Amino acid sequence: MPKYFFHLMGNVPARDLLGHECANDKDAEAYGKMLARNVGTDRPRMMGDDNYIEVANEDGKELCKIPLRSMSA
Repeated sequence: MPKYFFHLMGNVPARDLLGHECANDKDAEAYGKMLARNVGTDRPRMMGDDNYIEVANEDGKELCKIPLRSMSA
């Protein structure tokens, strides 16, 4: 399975160095959305236009940007 990377971008960036295997781009985007909800729920002050999850493939190509969201919102 291909490996994807889920970087937290914005005010306090954090690079995903290990990555996560997903079946395809669609599954990687769904996994990124789950991470964005988890971060937004755990750290609501981080929600905003400047902070998002960047999903990238093994070649480092950005596939999508997913804004942080809260599960309670």
